[in-house]
This record gives sequence, C-alpha cells and structure tokens, in this order.
Amino acid sequence: MEPFLRRAVEVAATSPSRKRVGAVLYTNKKREITSATNNDYKSHPRQAWWAQRVGLCEKIYLHAEMAALIKAREEGDTIVVVRLGGHDGKSLRNAKPCPICEPALRYAGIKHVYYSVTDNTFQYEYWG
Repeated sequence: MEPFLRRAVEVAATSPSRKRVGAVLYTNKKREITSATNNDYKSHPRQAWWAQRVGLCEKIYLHAEMAALIKAREEGDTIVVVRLGGHDGKSLRNAKPCPICEPALRYAGIKHVYYSVTDNTFQYEYWG
C-alpha cells in the first residue's frame, strides 16, 4: 500500500466516531496539508449548509472530508478517505464521499479522490 494511502488508514484508526472514517488532504505533489476524522459530537456551519443544500438536513455531524477542508490552510487537489470496520475493526470499508461531501470537495477543487472499498482495496476517481 502506498504511504499516502497508509496515512489515511492511520488517521481513520483515531476516529472517535462509531463510523471510523479518516480523510487526508494532499497537494498535487502528495504533500500532506491536513487530516481529519468523523466526529458524531461536532458540527460546523459549512457542514450544515452543504447538508441542507442536498436535502439531508439531519446529517450535520462533521464528516472527515468536510473537517479536512475546513482545517486546510491551503488548497489541495487530492483527498484520501478511509473507513475502518468489520469484526476486527481494522478492515477497509466503503468510504466513497457521500452526497454531502462530494459537491463540497468538487467546489473546493479536489480532482483526485481515493477511497477505501469493501474488498480491502482503494478506488480512484478523477474529478477534474
């Protein structure tokens, strides 16, 4: 596994949420800008705005992707999103950005999206 993908797995492992999701935002040179996790106990006006915009007003808890965008001090173009679960709590699960996070990521100029999938691999999508 590539180091930048492994880093997202490490971040997801620190998530306090019952859905252990981590996101790492990178520059186009794969330099880490910031990382974040899901948080069931926090929200942010930007999370609420995007949730309302797509008709999911109840989904205001802070998603890892949104938290990474909020924390970023510079623009990125690549994000890696990982969800951990399964009986051992360490298996990769589907972490494709949800209908709230996808338009926010596109609006922020994210072009390269890697996310974990259920067969313990990663999927890549180009959003350029």
